Amino acid sequence: MAHDPYAPCMCGSGKKLKFCCQDILADLVKVEKLIDNQPDAAEKLLRSLLAQHSDKEVLVTQLASVLTRKGQFDEARNQLVEFLRHHPDEPRALLALADVCLATQGFDESRRIIHRAFQLGARQFPAGVAMLASQIAQQMARAGCAMAVREHLALSVRMAPPERRNQLLMQLANFESQRTVPYPFRGRFALLPVELDDELQQEEHRARKVSQIGCWEPAAILYSRLVEKQPQNGALWHNLGLFRAWDGRVEEAAKALHKAADLIDDFDTAVETEALAQLLDLEVDGDAYSIVQVSVSVESVSQLLTSLDADGRMARMPSNVNNENEESARVAAEYELLAEPLSDNVDPENLPDVLADITVYDADESSESDPQVLVVALDDDIKEATALFRSLAGDLAGSDEGNEPTPVSRLPQVCRLFDWKTHHAEHLGSSHFRRIDQQRLDSALQQWLEKPSKSLGDESPLEAAKDANNLVKVGASVITLDVVCNRMGYDPDLTDIRSRLGIPVPLKLETDKEQAITSLPLLQFARLAEPELSDDQVVDFTNRVTLVRHLLLIERAVAELIRRPAALERFTPMRAHMLRATVAREKNDLSRASECFEDARSSVADNQDAFRTKLELDIRELSFRLDNPADPELPALLTSIRERYFVKIPEIEEVIREELVNSGCTHLLDQLQPAGGGLWTPDKEEKAASSEKLWVPGQD
Repeated sequence: MAHDPYAPCMCGSGKKLKFCCQDILADLVKVEKLIDNQPDAAEKLLRSLLAQHSDKEVLVTQLASVLTRKGQFDEARNQLVEFLRHHPDEPRALLALADVCLATQGFDESRRIIHRAFQLGARQFPAGVAMLASQIAQQMARAGCAMAVREHLALSVRMAPPERRNQLLMQLANFESQRTVPYPFRGRFALLPVELDDELQQEEHRARKVSQIGCWEPAAILYSRLVEKQPQNGALWHNLGLFRAWDGRVEEAAKALHKAADLIDDFDTAVETEALAQLLDLEVDGDAYSIVQVSVSVESVSQLLTSLDADGRMARMPSNVNNENEESARVAAEYELLAEPLSDNVDPENLPDVLADITVYDADESSESDPQVLVVALDDDIKEATALFRSLAGDLAGSDEGNEPTPVSRLPQVCRLFDWKTHHAEHLGSSHFRRIDQQRLDSALQQWLEKPSKSLGDESPLEAAKDANNLVKVGASVITLDVVCNRMGYDPDLTDIRSRLGIPVPLKLETDKEQAITSLPLLQFARLAEPELSDDQVVDFTNRVTLVRHLLLIERAVAELIRRPAALERFTPMRAHMLRATVAREKNDLSRASECFEDARSSVADNQDAFRTKLELDIRELSFRLDNPADPELPALLTSIRERYFVKIPEIEEVIREELVNSGCTHLLDQLQPAGGGLWTPDKEEKAASSEKLWVPGQD
């Protein structure tokens, strides 16, 4: 088919075909056909074409692509470098070279070429910038630079073509929902406004402009020159810190932000800036602890399980029969190794801690894997845990030679104060353990107040707060505490702690009703004045904090949401009431959770889906109520479920039975039998045989 000479060239240069690649069009089409199935032939043809047309960018980038697919990265790099010696500003060749360098040398070594490629390629080839940015985000994730991960993912979304944007948005949303990442790092940060003289202001605008296309090193270089001329400008130091953090230079970023916090006049802004600096310090602080694992080869899994079951310190966990994961299918049993043996009359208020998690794996003929045991514990406990397991396993455990602990994850030392695992006795229910956790959390918070902190010059928060000059740092340490608790699965109300430390109540944030809530840093969400937000802003606020999973912020957001009919309808009432129920459950207010379920049922429209929606609500309420096995409302709820659904959907009975068994509530199984029936037991059958007569037709 003939090609329109005035159509855009197929090479993607943006030029008309007539003025670009018309003379090699037939060869380019041939290359496209050869690349997938005959890469050697494609390479040969491209080399021949490049010898004749050394100025054609499309030929060298295609050749580099073929070479990298074949694993010949050095040759691909050499071809691109040679081309760029003669054509230094060709954006596609720069993007291709940046891609090769990133893959072979990593981001730190490739930073300069990447940022040059971003500057020259952003306008004409945004898809190439998006691809590079997403790859950089992956490397930043492995390096533990969370702020850089988030900004590179956001850059890739902005630059991506429509057909790829949704996929990248999903990656960004997945990152922003990861609780293992401190929640402020999962949102964006805003540059502070800066006022300078005209000449310096132009440099500052230039830095912001290159920052928008991901060139954070050039932006930081420009800002470094500015702070040399304006060393007392806190906003400059703040923005410099952000540029460095987004570029993966965490230590340098923290130093700039500490400096900014000292210079910024507004107390709340200074506190939030210092908090960010302290959080970055935690990410690079060598004072950390690890969760580690040790693999032990074993013989005769059945004998091993018998030995483990007989020991009072080994608590066997219920098996998950529904897990069809290939690795999980090999699991013969899972145990908690307890810090002390379980007694026959265990005190519900004084349950032992879990020293280690132990998983026993069967042999797997398909992968030729031998039986093994995995011991997972804190680094301080792994030696004791492994020794205890070996003492129980005896000769069934293989040699410990070469079995060194392997890190699973690493956490800042400040998290250790909030890192515990209590053995869960099933019959007590989750509500009991939430109460126990709350007591331990209260104790840990008191210890935090009295414990020396590196961020406070090795003084405790209570000691540091006595000097008014320390209030910014102390206020920031409370924000850091909130972030650490959230990371460990807790969201305590720290109002009393702030009061005890004499930290001023944060001022409410002034917002424009046209402002996008998602443009605000997550550290500022606690200062939002919900009644002053528009309906759309309240919905966005609720969606954002739900993704972040901060309990207190969710509670505030949804409380405002249900006061606004239009906003509630947009968010969907049932979803809002279920969020309220979840908050109530986490706060151990199960009666309040039940009220939320009633509100959710009332919000369900009477349509063809109403039956299944109400079934879902009943099952979810049952799950909530089973947190307290002694809940007096449970029998009535189970009876209601039985009468409403068992006849119409028979398979629901098995779902409910499994839920009761998994929750340690087997005493409630009788409620699933029709009135006058009851759960079958062997003694019932005996009594029936001795007291009942067989009915025969025709007999009275």
